Amino acid sequence: MLIPFLRSLSWQSLRPQFVSGLFAGLGLVAFLLALLSTPVFADSVEWQTLKQGKVVVKQYTAPNTVPSVEAKILIPKSPEKVWTVVSDPETLLESERKVRQVKVLSRTANKQNVSFSVIMTSLFPAFNYILLQELSPPYLINFHRVSGSFKDIQGAWRLIPADNGTKTILSYTLKLDPGPLVPRSLLLAAVKSDLPNFMNNAKTSINKNTP
Repeated sequence: MLIPFLRSLSWQSLRPQFVSGLFAGLGLVAFLLALLSTPVFADSVEWQTLKQGKVVVKQYTAPNTVPSVEAKILIPKSPEKVWTVVSDPETLLESERKVRQVKVLSRTANKQNVSFSVIMTSLFPAFNYILLQELSPPYLINFHRVSGSFKDIQGAWRLIPADNGTKTILSYTLKLDPGPLVPRSLLLAAVKSDLPNFMNNAKTSINKNTP
């Protein structure tokens, strides 16, 4: 009974179902693409805060782990434009006063070694270290410590499309383990308190160096 039924089916009889199914699939794809270009927290307090031009700062602490901090700011540029500056640390940090020096030591298509000399607080001397940045354009830069000050440094720059890709939520995360010679809580507090200035300075550099 199954075979005669299958033979009775024709393209003419299946075409309406095929076309409707195709459009349903395309609709699903369009919906998923829209989600990618709009923050999932579009109606949240965080999104409203970002739209007001403020920096959102959060701290994440889990037992027996190094605390991490995250800061977000809304940039009135597309991710592609923001990427051109974020992927160039010398330009990105040109407005950051606490960064005494930043220099790209080597660069390939998706990796770059960058040296930093940073004053985080007047209580500590300058910290000098080298980070390896791994680039995944145009949305992600992961980085970690290669040598120099601190026991460990890990973090990332993330570019999240917003308002249909016309704006970018720039996210900066940092996990910093100074080692036994520097009080971790004191250093983390200094970094956390300075993150709004740090992100606003990054925004200034991006706006200055992109059309």
